[in-house]
Amino acid sequence: MRYFLSFISALFYTLPLPLLAQINWNAPESIDAKRSRISTASGQAVVVTANPLASDAALKTLEKGGNAMDAVISAQTVLAVVEPQSSGLGGGSFLLYWDQAKQSLYALDGRETASAQVKENMWRTSNGTAVPWLQATKSLSAIGVPGTTALLWEGHQQFGSLPWEANFQSSIHLAKEGFIPSPRFLRSISLANRLGIDHSPSFKSLYLPNGSLPKQKIPFRNQKLASTLSRLAKGGANEFYRGKVANELIENLQLQQNRHITVNTITNEDLASYKVQWRTPICRKYKSWKICSFPPPSGGGVAVLQALGIFELLSNKNGTQANTNRWHLLSESLRYADADRSHWIGDPIDWPVPLKGLLEDDYIEQRANTIQPQTTKFRPLPGKPKGSELLDLASQPRTAGGGTTHLVVVDVEGNLASYTSSVETVFGSRYLSGGMVLNNQLTDFSFLSTNSGKPIANRIKPKKRPMSSMSPVIVFSGDRPVLAVGSPGGWLIPHYITNALIGALDLQLSPKEIVAKKLLSVEPNYTVLEKSSAWLKGNIHQELESLGHQIKYSSFSSGLAIIKKHNGKWHGAADPRREGKAVGLQ
Repeated sequence: MRYFLSFISALFYTLPLPLLAQINWNAPESIDAKRSRISTASGQAVVVTANPLASDAALKTLEKGGNAMDAVISAQTVLAVVEPQSSGLGGGSFLLYWDQAKQSLYALDGRETASAQVKENMWRTSNGTAVPWLQATKSLSAIGVPGTTALLWEGHQQFGSLPWEANFQSSIHLAKEGFIPSPRFLRSISLANRLGIDHSPSFKSLYLPNGSLPKQKIPFRNQKLASTLSRLAKGGANEFYRGKVANELIENLQLQQNRHITVNTITNEDLASYKVQWRTPICRKYKSWKICSFPPPSGGGVAVLQALGIFELLSNKNGTQANTNRWHLLSESLRYADADRSHWIGDPIDWPVPLKGLLEDDYIEQRANTIQPQTTKFRPLPGKPKGSELLDLASQPRTAGGGTTHLVVVDVEGNLASYTSSVETVFGSRYLSGGMVLNNQLTDFSFLSTNSGKPIANRIKPKKRPMSSMSPVIVFSGDRPVLAVGSPGGWLIPHYITNALIGALDLQLSPKEIVAKKLLSVEPNYTVLEKSSAWLKGNIHQELESLGHQIKYSSFSSGLAIIKKHNGKWHGAADPRREGKAVGLQ
């Protein structure tokens, strides 16, 4: 608690008051509030991404005979050009991939790693308090070894169909010839400017030339990124981690180091030693379905499976016919899952995560039995799952951030990808190299390594991967995949996905109906409702308050991308809160 208060205090005293009023720290990326039309598509192959140009590029790849993995590469490389505020080659990714021919599900971890040079106290001031979060996002020390390029390369080596280079054609063209900036792209540059860009001359030069935003009707070009993409298309991952791109990246960081007090940031050795981790997907039965997501260092996947398990037991016992009861039980399920992920989850190379215990039926039932059907409980404590008996840990507070994207693809052969990628804050650290935005993912670690003398699972250590909320999901009916979903949104990602899964599976809503639904989230002491008059219908707001809920309203910058199989066809929809697009092949 003391750390949480110092974290909020640091934010307050670091930012000007007008900026504090403008930024929603739960969901800092702006939403398309005026957008009313929801992009949908159906067919034997469907793509949903956060940007129309990325969706079109992925569809073109499928039309050329590429598969779902090729489409992921095409989409991600285009997103690096047109949505750099959210993801890119300077960030990290999680991929959940269903190989139809092998009837197997794979989890590829391209999360950033801490440099071998980092120190455990790097986010601590001389007086022992946490460094202000906003200050940390602008530090070279916040940049983790990027994993996205390695993930795309390894995924292509294992699953790809088209030549690697063919999947870069659209992104190279858009970076070189330019694209018309979208309103969200321009709003994101403005937000980055408010967060602080004076530390990064390269950002100002590219995104705010002469101190002004790019022109709305003039193609925006990123020639350095076009060159980087061309090099990667020819040289593959080796070019990024050991070639000219790697050398230029380290040279740029060293140049910046000369402008600042000495800091510990990534080195050539860090880049050369980076490896994608092949993880075992985590799955759990929910009613008649099997829900699969990403394991630690993702805490989001665990949270989704826990929340659904608790919600199912509570629903069976108490019923969810009334809207208010469903929302109450959902909020409690999310709150209890949050308590566990903030306490037990970290990179398993440091502390053994009691993963099996966290997902066992007996433990889920134990957590559900603690919840009262007629009253809310704020700040529930973490439970004690099997396997945690020798672990005496402390919890960390929830983190800020939100520069993330999600996409889903199914191809005509039935291969399926659910892929989440991030640079952490809006435009990451705002440092650039080779036209690429560099992440600030190391601020996802706990800023203090201990609390009240107890270690925190998500403490920073050399070569460790920070806990993530990213949680790509694939749902199975029997042995057949029937749904894929994911979202950006920082700490709230598993909240958004749990909302979506209940809508898709319990209420049998279409993808279009799911992304249109108003969302519920939770904080330790509040139940947070998306701003909408819909909550006033049926007095849901008042009924939740009568159960003890303290209600907040918020704008959520979710970016749900979902595809669902129905009557032999795949149907997809993009979240209207962002600028996404769904496209399909008949």
